[in-house]
Parts: sequence; structure tokens; C-alpha cells
Amino acid sequence: MPDTQKKLNLAAWVLVVPATLFLLLAGSTKMLGANPLTSIDAMAPWVFWIGLGEVTAALLYAVPRTSIIGALFLSAHLGGAILFHIIRGENFFGPVLTSFWFQSLMLLSVWVVVFLRYPAIVSNFQSDSSS
Repeated sequence: MPDTQKKLNLAAWVLVVPATLFLLLAGSTKMLGANPLTSIDAMAPWVFWIGLGEVTAALLYAVPRTSIIGALFLSAHLGGAILFHIIRGENFFGPVLTSFWFQSLMLLSVWVVVFLRYPAIVSNFQSDSSS
């Protein structure tokens, strides 16, 4: 493995480990019913399943071989979380953890890791000048 790719992989792991740990913690609190979402009547029946999806996506994301599918699942999950916070009108300019900014930054870091692990993906988005 070239030295540059080793550095990219190290940078990816530096982002993956804390994100995965946070997502596993958040998902497990939902699965155990110890999450504030359970106090919202409309959400209560779904909190366990949301947590299970979050844990599954985090585990898929942490494994390099399945990180792209994990990133897709996390995109759906975090997109829903962003929408949830926006609809509830939570602090646009408030603390990061109580607004949609945290989920937005987490989503950005998910895709930064995918691009660090698989730099060839970027070439798919470049225009082909020969056609």
C-alpha cells in the first residue's frame, strides 16, 4: 500500500472511531428505551427500530469492506434526524448538540470518510471530456 493511501486510511479511522462509538451509544440508548424520543407519543413505538437501524448502520460503516453501504444507511438515518430537528424548530443558532448542526456535521464526516477510503469514487463525478 502506498504511503499516501496509508495516510488517507489513518485519517479515515480518526473520523470513523469516534463517529461509530457515538452512533453505537445513541442507538443502544434508543433500543433500551433510555432516550428522550420515547417521551414523544408519536415516536415511542418506533424508537427501538430507529435505534436498531442506527446500530446496524454504524457497524456496517465501521467495517471498511461494508462502509459504503453503511454510509448510505447513515445518510438516510441522519437525513431523517436533520429533518426531525428542523421540523421541531430546534435552535438554528443554539448549541450544536441541540440543533440539526450536529447531525449535519456527522453526515459530512461520513462522506469524507468514504472519499478518504475510496478516492476513486471522486473520479465518477468528474466530467468525461472525450465524449
